[in-house]
Amino acid sequence: MQQTQTSSRAALLAASMAAAVALAQPAIAADAVELAPLDVANLYIKTIINQDEASVAKLNAYLRPTRLAGHQSAEYASYSGLKEADAKFPTQTGKLIADLFPATMRAALTPAAEQLAANVIAAKNGTACQATKADPVTVENGMQTVAVSFECQVVKAPVAWAPAAQQLAKSGCKVEQCKAGLEKIAATYTSSPKQTWRAVFGVSREKNSEAWRNDFARETFDEIWEYL
Repeated sequence: MQQTQTSSRAALLAASMAAAVALAQPAIAADAVELAPLDVANLYIKTIINQDEASVAKLNAYLRPTRLAGHQSAEYASYSGLKEADAKFPTQTGKLIADLFPATMRAALTPAAEQLAANVIAAKNGTACQATKADPVTVENGMQTVAVSFECQVVKAPVAWAPAAQQLAKSGCKVEQCKAGLEKIAATYTSSPKQTWRAVFGVSREKNSEAWRNDFARETFDEIWEYL
């Protein structure tokens, strides 16, 4: 049962978060800045989880020389792109939620479904995270790597939004009951206590002069959706 719920939740998220990152901001000149792995991990966290504008700009400036040297786009992330994806999330995900219910009910349930999705994305962006410890540097085949431990305080809803909405849709509820049920699920994302999510984020570089980086950073932080 747990595997089915997780797969269903993943399917809903995949459809609504396909454009979660954009790499289209114009490049601006910046000198390379030396940052410790712990600081770099925090910038990735605040960029990907919190979409903090100052952190996006600082991470872009830090990574830019290394990215350009590697013939990549100058910018790692676009703040405007991230915010645009966030703005679309309630509508896109709200439709997916409403589509779980009979066709005759969907129009009436869409506002509540969109509010649920809006509360979920707000809870994600409001997650409080902090890198806590950087392990010693390891070197293999000329590549330096550091594992950085971090933890986040994430909303602990009684039942995650996707399986909760699926269960409600299968309950045989009438329109008003379904609407009230979606509103109740949405409310848990503004009133529930927090839980701690601990994980490890790796950064690496080929030479001492290059930036610490993780080109697959989202794979670590995508796990947060299992906690929402």
